[in-house]
Amino acid sequence: MNKKIIIVLAIIGICFVLLSPVCAKQKVNVKISTDEYPLNNKGIIVIKLVDSNGKAIKSAGKINYTITDKNGNYVWKCKSYKGEIREKYDVGEYTVKVVFKGDSKYDKATITESVKLTAFNPYTYYDDHQWGLNQEIDDYIEYNYWDEEIYDDPYTYDGEGP
Repeated sequence: MNKKIIIVLAIIGICFVLLSPVCAKQKVNVKISTDEYPLNNKGIIVIKLVDSNGKAIKSAGKINYTITDKNGNYVWKCKSYKGEIREKYDVGEYTVKVVFKGDSKYDKATITESVKLTAFNPYTYYDDHQWGLNQEIDDYIEYNYWDEEIYDDPYTYDGEGP
């Protein structure tokens, strides 16, 4: 009888050891960054969940985040995570606190970070070596800031162009 109990316990132990990596949750990191928005002196706060290798994860777990400005005004949101979160705010400094509650596949994660949103400056955009990196912004600059009248003035026209 004792041998049967030991054999059953050994089989259960072996199954537990073999199945434990399948049941383990993956570690999650929260990445907070900023992006410039070309209209109305605004910026974008980007919240993204990544795995230990830095690749974006896909999870339907709940995420809470609080964005607080330097005056103490804050916005708190709780929603399902379905890819990166992009929030548009006025230029300034903000404190962002993110809590990911996790799900059956991913572990929970928390981070608090200060971010500074800067204004989009179309006149220095290409000076910062960003030519062609974002077609939407390239089109925006071309439609709103490109002055074709310089080609009509013989004193400023250098012969390059259409």
